[in-house]
Amino acid sequence: MTEDVAGGAGSSGPPGDGDRAASLAVFASGRLVDTDGPVGAVRFDPQDAGRPLGDGRVVSGWSVFTGEETEEELTEAERMRLPSLAWVVERDPAVAMVTAGHDDSAGYWVRAGEDERGLPVWERLLP
Repeated sequence: MTEDVAGGAGSSGPPGDGDRAASLAVFASGRLVDTDGPVGAVRFDPQDAGRPLGDGRVVSGWSVFTGEETEEELTEAERMRLPSLAWVVERDPAVAMVTAGHDDSAGYWVRAGEDERGLPVWERLLP
């Protein structure tokens, strides 16, 4: 389920390139990574996108959260994790609704319930 999920900067490569999504790092709150809950908020910062990491991966520009983190959880570096975009989308496929085909613009989305078909609805709060 990692097909063409990268979106945003650094998403070169053919559609369906799961290896590309595996090489893109996502900033994720420790609370999200360490629990089984769904992603409740997604952010894209184009200034972060494309920065190389020392492990061969590249920062995607995406950040994911439960949406219930404390200020400390969001500001203390040791509380953040760097899973791959592929891992995030495999864990919560609804994230691809925001990341796939993204236009590289900054933004912040929150999960705002479900539609009449039971699909997640993402509300864009910032640009």
